[in-house]
Amino acid sequence: MTLDNAALLGQAKSLIKAMVLIWVVALGLWQLLDWMAKPSTMPIKQVRVEADLRYLTREDISQTLLPYVETGYFDVDSKAIVQAVTQLEWVEEVSVRRVWPDTVVVEIIEQMPVAVWNKTALLNTQGDVFKPVVPQSLMKLPNLSGLNRNSKDILVQSRQINQSIASLDLSVQQLSLSEHGSWQVVLNNGIQVKIGNVLPKKEMSKSLKALASLQGDLVSHVGTIDLRYPNGVAVAWKVGYQFGQPNKTDAALAVNKQQAGKGQII
Repeated sequence: MTLDNAALLGQAKSLIKAMVLIWVVALGLWQLLDWMAKPSTMPIKQVRVEADLRYLTREDISQTLLPYVETGYFDVDSKAIVQAVTQLEWVEEVSVRRVWPDTVVVEIIEQMPVAVWNKTALLNTQGDVFKPVVPQSLMKLPNLSGLNRNSKDILVQSRQINQSIASLDLSVQQLSLSEHGSWQVVLNNGIQVKIGNVLPKKEMSKSLKALASLQGDLVSHVGTIDLRYPNGVAVAWKVGYQFGQPNKTDAALAVNKQQAGKGQII
């Protein structure tokens, strides 16, 4: 046998040994993974739900989790659990972690409703629309309405209006934005404010001047304030209230740019 043949034979033997070693390692790894995937291998014995629940029930959560935790520690599919729990109506955010050797911890953050949306859905604090079965107790929330794509902007406007009228102990009860871009507000004292196509925050100062100009209990008789005039506002009294003369139920309050803060009821 020549030296070259001996060298080739040695290389072949080394290659065969390496291939056998790789095969043995691969087989061992496959057996290990198969063992780890079996539900009987370190089975999950405890599922801990960490959540401050107001609307969800632990029974609903348990029923959702059950198919995903009847397995072993190594075979828990955290992504599948997150996807399943997120489908529950009141869930905003979910995270899952395993705790050695037999526990799964599921953290849930519930949706926080801040407004009723289009009478059938709710808005969360970010202005996102979600559609659970709305409890009657939440129907007292401000009622906002418009196209779904405008939900965040409408919520922002309602907050800005509330800031501007807080000094009068008023707040937004209803705020709507029509398909044509027209805004309308109903305050918590029942006064309806027609704003038009201008952003509410910019126009609400006119309604505040109008309300400030009314004396005594006149404010309680205001039905509608119409801000859709360039140099003033119109005030309509509630049905049945007569101001000044019999059968006179409407009044115009002139608040022009040159006489800001002054008004005349006619």
